[in-house]
Amino acid sequence: MRIPREVNVRLLQVALQWALLGTVAATLLTRYWYQHEPVAWLLLGMAVAAWWPDLRRGVRRWWFFYVVGILIYTLLRAQADGFLTNARFQYVIEIDRFMFGGTDPVVWLQNHLFSPPRIDLIDIAAVQIHWSYFLVPHLIALLIYIQRRHLFAPFIQRMLGVQYVGLIFFFITPTAPPWLASRSGDLDPVYRVMNFVGRSMDRDTYTSMYRALGEPNSVAAVPSLHMAVTVALYLWVRRFVPRLRWFFLGYCALMAFALVHLAEHYVFDLLVGAAIAVLVDRVVAWRTRSPRLVQAEPSTIAPAEAIEAVA
Repeated sequence: MRIPREVNVRLLQVALQWALLGTVAATLLTRYWYQHEPVAWLLLGMAVAAWWPDLRRGVRRWWFFYVVGILIYTLLRAQADGFLTNARFQYVIEIDRFMFGGTDPVVWLQNHLFSPPRIDLIDIAAVQIHWSYFLVPHLIALLIYIQRRHLFAPFIQRMLGVQYVGLIFFFITPTAPPWLASRSGDLDPVYRVMNFVGRSMDRDTYTSMYRALGEPNSVAAVPSLHMAVTVALYLWVRRFVPRLRWFFLGYCALMAFALVHLAEHYVFDLLVGAAIAVLVDRVVAWRTRSPRLVQAEPSTIAPAEAIEAVA
């Protein structure tokens, strides 16, 4: 049986789209863009050109928005440091002290739970929770695409929404995290626990991983995107898969503890991140008028929709 020419052309077009999107994702994963930013923008342009005919229809286009949106966010975040103003150190310290009666919660927590250079199980667990941020949202996105495709677009809108609202803060008020404020003398001694844990396992592996996952902008503490994304996940689960809401609420609590214990964020950073997640969740829910699902039922996909998901 001879395949029509139009089908062959379409298959080639789709293959090119996914190949370019995969290359963009690899650029993010390997952090190749950091030293080759013009190449990253060129790839973005090629991906946009290849996907352009399909950007107004189909569910799979949201993978394009997701991957390209994260890369654009990452490229812009790298420029936020000092773009409008210099990094700020003191105001978050003062806010945390005000909320905790003059106590610095990051300093208090490390004084009680961290004794460098000794590494305890709690330190390793906190680092693993912190690193889960780089995997969990993407795995959930994939599961939603496979099982609840009609909910994929609202999920991606929430994930990108919290990142870009956070990006506005990074440009307006670049803020140093606790470990950096301690190095500058603005905060009592605290340590970046992640470095101790990572280097105690395998220095070369940790260095390679940090280069791939580490942020190019060290003064983007407010808001905590780790907290914003985690709370956004919880809010999505509470709305659409309520039986899992307590598990994800616990995940939020663990993430909050880890971020403060590791001296990556102040408590104020977490509150701002959580507030952004709530705001974005409400806006997306209002805009899409998504019904609240009481029970999670497996979605069924018609044959034509299944073909479109691939092609």
